[in-house]
Amino acid sequence: MIRHTKQGAVDILSVEDSMIYLHIDKMQIAVDQLLKAGQPRVVLNMKDVALCDSRGLEFILDLRDRCVKCGGMFKLAAASHLCLDILQITGVLDQIEHYENSVQAAGSFAL
Repeated sequence: MIRHTKQGAVDILSVEDSMIYLHIDKMQIAVDQLLKAGQPRVVLNMKDVALCDSRGLEFILDLRDRCVKCGGMFKLAAASHLCLDILQITGVLDQIEHYENSVQAAGSFAL
């Protein structure tokens, strides 16, 4: 569901399925483990996400809010054209930085 890797001090969460109601609870468990430590720097890699429904959007915004609350930062990477359209239409893209790929997103933390 979510694969966790690190690029330096940045945690990269790669979603390996659609971000829809059926999958969010399992994704939330993986995120809960990650956010227990320190000031998270998190990239949500959406490269393999074909679809994102309202529950997926809530997951993204909640993850961003939780990172910020812990004194950390959150960014999105590699969303498909459909997901970008959904993020833009709903206004989520106005609130979260999006990068072409996870390497660029992770590198942006150093700026």
